[in-house]
Amino acid sequence: MKKKRTIKQIIEFYVMSVAILLGALLTIVMIISSFLSTNKILLENLQLIAKTSSQNVGANLHLLTDRMANLALEQDLTDESVTTQQKQEVLDERETRIEFVWLGGYDLSGSKLYGDEEAPESIADKKYYSYLQQTGNIVIDEPYYENDIWQLCVALPMSKDGEVVSYLVGSYKYDMLNDVLSNINIGVTGDSYIINEEGTIIADKDLENMQKHENVYEIYNSRKNKNMFDNMINFQTGSESTRLHGVNHYVAYAPVPGTNWTLVIDAPRREFQAALFFSVFVCIAIAIVLLLIARFVIVKMADSISDSLSLATGRLTSLSEGNLKDEVVLARTNEEAQILTDALAKTIASVDGYINDINVSLGYLSQGDYSQEVPDSFSGDFVAIRDALISITESLNETMRRINDSSLAVNENSSEVSGYAKRLYDGSVEQEVALERLIDSIQRITEQIEHITENAGLVKECAGSAQNKVDQGQEQMDDMLGTMHDIYENMQEIIKISQLIEDISSETSLLALNASIEAARAGESGRGFAVVAQQIGVLAEQTADALKQTGNIIGLANVSIEKGLKTADATAESFREIYQATERFTGISHNMAMVVEQQKEAASMVTEEADKVLTIANTNRQLAQETDETASLSLSQAEELGQVVAAVKLRGGTK
Repeated sequence: MKKKRTIKQIIEFYVMSVAILLGALLTIVMIISSFLSTNKILLENLQLIAKTSSQNVGANLHLLTDRMANLALEQDLTDESVTTQQKQEVLDERETRIEFVWLGGYDLSGSKLYGDEEAPESIADKKYYSYLQQTGNIVIDEPYYENDIWQLCVALPMSKDGEVVSYLVGSYKYDMLNDVLSNINIGVTGDSYIINEEGTIIADKDLENMQKHENVYEIYNSRKNKNMFDNMINFQTGSESTRLHGVNHYVAYAPVPGTNWTLVIDAPRREFQAALFFSVFVCIAIAIVLLLIARFVIVKMADSISDSLSLATGRLTSLSEGNLKDEVVLARTNEEAQILTDALAKTIASVDGYINDINVSLGYLSQGDYSQEVPDSFSGDFVAIRDALISITESLNETMRRINDSSLAVNENSSEVSGYAKRLYDGSVEQEVALERLIDSIQRITEQIEHITENAGLVKECAGSAQNKVDQGQEQMDDMLGTMHDIYENMQEIIKISQLIEDISSETSLLALNASIEAARAGESGRGFAVVAQQIGVLAEQTADALKQTGNIIGLANVSIEKGLKTADATAESFREIYQATERFTGISHNMAMVVEQQKEAASMVTEEADKVLTIANTNRQLAQETDETASLSLSQAEELGQVVAAVKLRGGTK
């Protein structure tokens, strides 16, 4: 059996559960808010750093462009009267003051006009050359590696009288740009680089990465990163938290002024969250210490409450076991426990008095004395007990009066029932004799029905035999009628054929006449043909005569066949009527057999029911005899019940 927990354990469990739950919720909220605020602050600071660094890069590039713009203001470089040697001297003089890798002047087709030996012979294949042609303004090329050095070209058009006459191109060392990237130190492994409008890394403080010419879309391929890189190449400023190569990073970006470049700064998040994790661990440790202190305080409070209540719980336990005699030890704590023990002592005293009064009242009732009054010592809700005792006593008084009246009525009824039982017994005997005579009559009727059943069976067999003969005659009549119809149809075909032969004979006679006419026209040469035509005409006439005789014979035969067909139809109709009459006779004989069978079943059922009624009559006779005996017994019991009621004391002196 599972052990029940004490109130001390319950208090400790619920209070500690609430404390732990609140501590856990507060700690989780603090951790989440710390991470969110840290992320927000770091992203805002990184965005500010990226924006400042991009401005520094733009300032350095602006310095390079200013130097080139000042050099382009030299009149000698645009003056056609100045020789190439003199222009080269101007460039050489400037190189001594500014650290150029090389300088060169180029015509509009990109071919070299003058310049250092390191300067390429043509810039037509360079990317910045197309930008020069498109914009007509100063252009900064992407860093490139040449002659074992990273360089950065600045090109601008040189104009005379508002018209571009040539291009001036100067190459600086990449160090001027790399100094800015190298000074951006974000975390331990943080990185900073510059991408162009295609997302390719063109500048990095790690020169080895620049040689790879990697594209950020390819090395950091994901949908979220793609959206971020799209913002970069669209010259937006921002900062985001994303995953690069499976590691969470902070990334900030800002466009470099005056270029199509974007400065990107990224650093792993874990390098900034070490202090945050430490503070989280400290907070968790403090929360645990506070929970331990709270548990100590809660245990002390629970002990105080438990000790105060143990006095009352112990007495309540003994009270539940039926102990009303022991005294209640009162708590002296001036708290609810003292009130509880005082109330418990009063309750036990009251209950003990009520039980004594109930025992006295029930003792009178058990002795058959229903005249005693219930003591009026109950108070509060216990008044309901006194009311119940009064109600029980009054109900018992009323019940006993009714029993007394009922015993007298039972006595009288028993006498009457005894007389009725005697008459019922006599009637059952007479009913039994009448039923036996009825059963004999039903048996004789049943024997007669069996003779009728045999005769109905013979009638049914005769009707069936007649039905079979009529069926055979009907089939034979149907066959003869079909044959007559076939003969009639064949006669119609013969009439058609004779008419066709008659038509042929007429055509032959006409043909013989025409042949005789033609033979007469032919003279001597046609005599032989005329003889033949004459014989054909004779044959045609003989054929016509024969056909007329045949037609007469066929006509008479057709009339006879039509009469025979009508006679056969009438005969078939008579057979059908005979068939229908036979069917009705068969149905009547079948129904008569069924009726006889039903009468037989009904007679059998009447016999069975009569047997049942006879059985019931026998049972009634026995029950009447038993009822007489029971009535006698009830009469004696009613007398005994009257004696018992007379011994009970009722209110008002009635016995």
